[in-house]
Amino acid sequence: MSDLKRHIGQKVALVTAVFCALLALPAFGLFIWLWMERGLADTWVPSVLASVVFLGACAVVLYVISRPQPPLPVEDVQAEG
Repeated sequence: MSDLKRHIGQKVALVTAVFCALLALPAFGLFIWLWMERGLADTWVPSVLASVVFLGACAVVLYVISRPQPPLPVEDVQAEG
């Protein structure tokens, strides 16, 4: 698998996945802090939790997109025509 390389789109997706994961960390900290200070009845707490889940899901999806794929096999043109 070491011979597989990421093209530019996959590199951008990987950088964006890392950025989303890094943004999710302070958002999670904010969620914990708001939960302890205000409780779950406050509207900010579930909103921040939704942001954490969204950023985490974005990070996972972008990471999967960024994984290098093996090249497709070359089609034999003579076999079709």
